[in-house]
Amino acid sequence: MRNKVVKVGEKEVIIVEKRIKEFRELSSKISMSFNDILSMELDNKTTDEVFNVLVDMLEDKLTVIFPQLTIEDIDNAYISEIEELIAAFIEVNFTGAKKVMSPLMMSVLKN
Repeated sequence: MRNKVVKVGEKEVIIVEKRIKEFRELSSKISMSFNDILSMELDNKTTDEVFNVLVDMLEDKLTVIFPQLTIEDIDNAYISEIEELIAAFIEVNFTGAKKVMSPLMMSVLKN
């Protein structure tokens, strides 16, 4: 089992490789309709209002994926810390897929 530690603010978040059944559960918890996002009513909305809606969506999903984090942790995080957190999650859980996909993509691009 792979794992990685990422620091977000003063908190160390341990990212542990998930089992397939855990991914199924996680997927149902973070699922959202793209139609809901695309059909957001933007008329008479300021950029601040739209930004806040998007940040709220991100916070909701991040606290499900990384239950060690609170909304306050995310609010106080630098974007680079969130990027590192997501990159570590992908590295820990999808390293095998990346190894398979890279040569496959190269093969497709050559043809």
